[in-house]
Amino acid sequence: MASVRVRFAPSPTGNLHLGTLRTALFSWLYARHHQGVFVLRIEDTDLQRSESHYETSIFEGLSWLGLDIEEGPDLGGAYAPYRQSERAALGLYQAAADQLLEKKLAYYCFCTTEELAADRALAESEGRPYVYSRKALELSEADIAAKLATGEPYVIRFKMPAHETVTFQDVIRGDISFELGLISDFVLLKSDGTPSYNFACAVDDAAMEITHVIRGEDHISNTPKQLVLYEALGAKVPLFAHLPMILGPDKSKLSKRHGATSVTEYREAGYLSDALFNYMALLGWSSPDAREIMTREEIMALFTLERVSKSGAVFDVVKLKWMNGQYIRKLDKSALWDAVKPFISEAALEALSARYSPDVCKDIVFSVRDNLDVLTDIEQYVQVYIDSLASYKEKLGSIQFSESDRQVLALFLEHLRALPGALSPADVDRILELVLEQSGFGKGKVFKPIRLACTGYPSGPHLPELLSILGKELLIERC
Repeated sequence: MASVRVRFAPSPTGNLHLGTLRTALFSWLYARHHQGVFVLRIEDTDLQRSESHYETSIFEGLSWLGLDIEEGPDLGGAYAPYRQSERAALGLYQAAADQLLEKKLAYYCFCTTEELAADRALAESEGRPYVYSRKALELSEADIAAKLATGEPYVIRFKMPAHETVTFQDVIRGDISFELGLISDFVLLKSDGTPSYNFACAVDDAAMEITHVIRGEDHISNTPKQLVLYEALGAKVPLFAHLPMILGPDKSKLSKRHGATSVTEYREAGYLSDALFNYMALLGWSSPDAREIMTREEIMALFTLERVSKSGAVFDVVKLKWMNGQYIRKLDKSALWDAVKPFISEAALEALSARYSPDVCKDIVFSVRDNLDVLTDIEQYVQVYIDSLASYKEKLGSIQFSESDRQVLALFLEHLRALPGALSPADVDRILELVLEQSGFGKGKVFKPIRLACTGYPSGPHLPELLSILGKELLIERC
């Protein structure tokens, strides 16, 4: 395959959200799979809605997910600049529009907003689709020159080929056709001189030699306009791949109530970048062997657009949490400590460091890893290690131990006292095995009273790790 150049072209009119992120991820994966180039282009021609902090959100989200770029606003590149506002300031869109005017493939339109609204209302009342009437084409060269000389507001429209059908092959969906006669002569340059979305998009994709356009299926209707522009500009047409929509569990369009928040909010909610990367890759794509947990490298090696589904992909935050938990449990002690530390309150960190060494603090968070779905869960599970004596006694006061519970605790205490030296998880395992054997009870009737007596909690970290960290002296005191 010839050199692949794929672009991600968001508008900074809102935070980077899941749908846009999935587009970026699939574009990045395709570029990486083919050892191609991943280009970031900021489409900020909507000057009223574009804001710099939204652009920052885009950069942060891509960086956090590990989607590195070869060309972009901050990196530059052979086709710079990569912000459309900067390209507009250089006159690149005006030059392209002038080229089309010269070829008679575009024309000036001085129709007022009121005239256009009246035409649209008439079409609606007659039950027909609105298509611009082309009344501006009736103007002579002299009429146009006079209006331009007096500064009358205008737009530049593209002259759509009449009575033609345009067909393109979508990599995911196959052949798609459009009747051009049903599409209005659309605006290239607005009255304020800024380019329309479709015009700027086609001009930039052509100029930046983009080979593949990967985007959401909501852009399918934009494709015929861009196709005729490529032809008019004498540019090579890229291959298109339109991704399925992301849906909520109820199969409706994904919204905030389903979890469609900004990408950085997932970071703040305690999700790992690797987990979100893995989960998002499966929204509309599947591996040949149907695996779910895969490394970035494995996904890159397997990713093809041919395996992308045409059907909507369901975003399920429960599944994402499960996957995040799997990734948490893959972390070693040091990596887990570094990951959870930002999510532990200052008070809890102070209490941990006052009681335990740095190495034991790592042991503590490692002991609760199986309880964590997201990193923000950490505080509730380390609390058992830093509870004050008063807090422990308060919890214990509401617990009633049965005769069998007291029998278990007596056996546990007997073996605990007989143990020389410090207590290790292996020691706890051996003691628990002895208590199980000597009491004749099942694990539930043995582990539960020991956990309750030693901590005041009915559940929590893995028992051998928990008890060994609390230490022999404290356990003897509590039992």
